[in-house]
Amino acid sequence: MTTNEYHLGAKLTTFTLSELTQTANELEASGRYKEAIDLYRQWLKHSQDERKHVAWFHYGWLLQKQNMFSDAANAYDQLTNNYANYLSGHAAA
Repeated sequence: MTTNEYHLGAKLTTFTLSELTQTANELEASGRYKEAIDLYRQWLKHSQDERKHVAWFHYGWLLQKQNMFSDAANAYDQLTNNYANYLSGHAAA
């Protein structure tokens, strides 16, 4: 899969959460950190997946590992501000 195909999949939200994390992990493992970060950004922007909070966490963790602390903090803020029910163990009804 080419970089453009990664981004296209994210933009069209054809990636499932599992495909997103697997693809981002593969990109990260091959040293393509910026592409992994961009993939998360695109997916988070366009996806309607009810488990988006998981992607916000992985995205924040990836940013943190790249010493992008301000961006990581913003990702974690998105997680805590928008998905408090999941974090507290009480999924929204």
